[in-house]
Amino acid sequence: MAKSLRDLRRKMKAIKSTRQVTKAMELVAASKMRRAVQNAETLRAYAQTAWNILQRIAGSQSAEHPFLAERPVAKVLAILFSSDRGFCGSLNAQMFGAAMKYIDGLKQIKTFEKVDFVVAGKKGQQFLVRAKQNVIAAFPALSNHPAFPDVLPIARMATDGFLNGDYDHIVLLYPDFISALRQEPCIRVLLPFSRTELRSMIDRLRLRKTAATEVEKEEEAVLEYTFEPSPEEVFRTILPKLTEMQVYQGVLEAAASEHSARMLAMRNATENATEILDDLTLTYNQTRQAGITAELSELSAAAAALG
Repeated sequence: MAKSLRDLRRKMKAIKSTRQVTKAMELVAASKMRRAVQNAETLRAYAQTAWNILQRIAGSQSAEHPFLAERPVAKVLAILFSSDRGFCGSLNAQMFGAAMKYIDGLKQIKTFEKVDFVVAGKKGQQFLVRAKQNVIAAFPALSNHPAFPDVLPIARMATDGFLNGDYDHIVLLYPDFISALRQEPCIRVLLPFSRTELRSMIDRLRLRKTAATEVEKEEEAVLEYTFEPSPEEVFRTILPKLTEMQVYQGVLEAAASEHSARMLAMRNATENATEILDDLTLTYNQTRQAGITAELSELSAAAAALG
């Protein structure tokens, strides 16, 4: 009996310690989430408007610019955003499942040759290595208050590879923040801006698209733009900047999603620890009461025997 009570006390102590850790992690994640969500929502309207403008320009302009050119889907560079650490529920698993579904979709395109990955986050890098995918560059997860300069190496690696002809398409894969309780994988063709077979393939996958991509069909009314001083000069200046902005928005969405998922996971862990602790406390009290009752019965029996 004493050994049983000792084991229960040891388990209760361990669970209390675990609950303190998960509660602290929940509070830290909640604090980071508030700032990350604010950053993502602040930039979202601008990024989506910029994306709409890019799509409308691509559909209405005949000016020659590499970012607007239509290319066959042969060599693809995918930029995958994940986390460095775990404890964020099924967020990474959902992203990895979407990535594999995306790779399977690429293999159905007749002109497809290869896909390379640039990954931000250790979890994504480990997954792609296990999946035997080619990772050409890996960066730490940009989840702790990312700034715009932090994404420039990734964005410039993508745009340089596209302009040099190393890749025909650049694709972003990131968790899209919808609410604190819901984050969904998002796949977006970053380059080129023109409508290609890859966009149609992603549509067939039925993976969630952001509102910016869903308005493409509604923008057919704009037929022509007037540029000063010239379309080439405007495109050369603004298109790379807006491309970098789309990458930055993906980073902000991924950061908000990670902190939200971790906060929810740690809250669930804290609640589960509390439930287990309540059950152990009840078992401990019942066991202790049974032991006291047995001892009283023995004392009563002994007193009766002596009397």
